[in-house]
Amino acid sequence: MLKYYLEFTLNTYSASTEIIKNSLMEFGVDLEIYQLPRDDKEKGENFRINIYTEDPTIIFDICAQFGRLKSVKVSEVTPT
Repeated sequence: MLKYYLEFTLNTYSASTEIIKNSLMEFGVDLEIYQLPRDDKEKGENFRINIYTEDPTIIFDICAQFGRLKSVKVSEVTPT
């Protein structure tokens, strides 16, 4: 089955790395979450999220509950 590799930034006021990780880990593999340096012009925290998943919609729906998605990149991955 086709999988997708998602790369995006999540801007949030209320979520931490641990909360995001716990919410997403059952819906994908190789989850990576990095807190990005804070930009003084922007409120909240930015997290860079990378994950392989079979259904990007679930990932985006969950993250949208925490804040705003930015810089979204979706790549199809063919099984090896």
